[in-house]
Amino acid sequence: MHDDTRLIPVGERKLCVRVRGDGPTLVLDCGGAGQGTDDAWGNGLEGRLAGLTTLVTYDRAGVGRSGGPAAESVAEMADDLHHLLHGLGVPLPAVFAGWSFGALVVQVLALRHPHDVAGLVFVDPTVSGEPPGSALVRTVSFAVAVRLLRLRALLPTANARQFRELAGLLAGLPRHMREVQAALEAGTLPPVPLRVITAGVRPRMPRAQLAYLENGHRALAARSPHGRLLIAGHATHQIPHDQPDSVVKAVEDVLHHPR
Repeated sequence: MHDDTRLIPVGERKLCVRVRGDGPTLVLDCGGAGQGTDDAWGNGLEGRLAGLTTLVTYDRAGVGRSGGPAAESVAEMADDLHHLLHGLGVPLPAVFAGWSFGALVVQVLALRHPHDVAGLVFVDPTVSGEPPGSALVRTVSFAVAVRLLRLRALLPTANARQFRELAGLLAGLPRHMREVQAALEAGTLPPVPLRVITAGVRPRMPRAQLAYLENGHRALAARSPHGRLLIAGHATHQIPHDQPDSVVKAVEDVLHHPR
């Protein structure tokens, strides 16, 4: 099993990418922090997946070891990933797994570059569109969360840069969610095997918010004729760490789905 981390030119910047294993290509797109090359999904899970596939992880532009500036839209993030994979020369089409915010990037990549995609796995994905409740309260809540993250980034800790980068992404999250919803309404995901893994353990939240998550995940699974909704019954949003077997099983289902 080979393990290769390098910088790949994408436009005028270079993106850090890590390739492990052999076999069909599986691309992992991590959550909001965007730092995928540092075992963001968990070393144990990534090691298991690298035993099944050619596993590709990467840092988004302007994050981790990748050059900046950061992409301003999800479409730009998706195009970066498309160009990265073609510059890397891994076998395509690939299976793409997106966790949390990474699921938004993968959805837009599948819409814009369907020939790259052999299958899709979404792990407790961020739901696109407008959440329920007061827009004013939501705006204030986001602003406070961003401010707190930026204050934490001022502290001289090992996680300072990650807090700063996460704050930048969170500041644009409502706009990104609307962008992806518009893209889904205007286009169609390729008819490939698709799995949506939803967390079975949720923090306390209003019923409308829970329904929004559940309905969004169900609707995403229905966007492919080969889509299925799976429940990780013992997992929080941290499914790759809480219940990694559910991710391995979903990837295996997609890899072995009749073509």
